[in-house]
Amino acid sequence: MPSDPQISDEHASDEHAPDEQPVPSEAELQRIAEPARVRRAPKYSVFIGVGAVVGIVVALLLTLFLGEGDEADGAQDGQSSSVASGQGFISFLDGQGTIRFVMALTGGVVGGFAGGALAVAADRRSRDPLA
Repeated sequence: MPSDPQISDEHASDEHAPDEQPVPSEAELQRIAEPARVRRAPKYSVFIGVGAVVGIVVALLLTLFLGEGDEADGAQDGQSSSVASGQGFISFLDGQGTIRFVMALTGGVVGGFAGGALAVAADRRSRDPLA
């Protein structure tokens, strides 16, 4: 459009140029610099998440191996266990699948707390590396 004002290149570059300040020398930087220490803090969410996943896997493996032993023992005696037959103490928690779910949930919660405790220990160690 002909009515738009044209901005010259040299004027446009002056507006966006940073203020020119002298770069301090190495000796000046060492004189005014304060020593700093970088602390590597753990990410709590990662520790808790990994702990929960490990807890779920351990709980599922335990129910897998321990659950098969109970069914085999009940089959040898001629009686089936109340868990395998679906006659649990609480009616909505019947069956082996629900037992696995409840154990996985419990393992996840316990594993999450264990992961959180490990994160706290790692955080304390990062504050004092000699501990």
